[in-house]
Amino acid sequence: MNATRPDAPPAFLFFGVFTSDVALFPRVRQGIEARFGKIHPQGESETFPFPPTRTYARTMGESRQRKFFVLEQLWPQDGLADVKEATLEMEAEIAAAPSSNVERPVNIDPGLLNDCRIILASTKDYAHRIYRGRGIWEEITLVWEKGAFRPHPWTYRDFRDPNYHPFFSRFRKELLAGR
Repeated sequence: MNATRPDAPPAFLFFGVFTSDVALFPRVRQGIEARFGKIHPQGESETFPFPPTRTYARTMGESRQRKFFVLEQLWPQDGLADVKEATLEMEAEIAAAPSSNVERPVNIDPGLLNDCRIILASTKDYAHRIYRGRGIWEEITLVWEKGAFRPHPWTYRDFRDPNYHPFFSRFRKELLAGR
């Protein structure tokens, strides 16, 4: 059987970046634009406090801050694993810089946002994640339901924060408006 199947419509590619050195945000933005394309005119979020967690304190330091960057150009939904590999390279380049005073100066997590969900890429396997090859998994982190983004039981603590959701909602609206 050779049925023609339509491709999934493209989605917004975004990058969730957190660090204890906020001076790295412009460098990361430049790296994203150099590798993937221009940031959307409204595609840089405010800076959010990253929730305290022991998971990153040893390698990244205390008082981490979070920022999101969304690309202007829509992205194919089957391309997230390749993007994750590239962000791991970006992280390694920044960590190798002589000015780094922590083991992992920055974390760059790519994701996709469409009209009904937010997907994140990860290098860690877990029961709710789907393997995409080359050591990369993907998970549906938030879903759009009853007029808002809703978390799952496994959703990262910071993505549960409703303060993030208005930033993402504007891009969902843009997709629905026929972008």
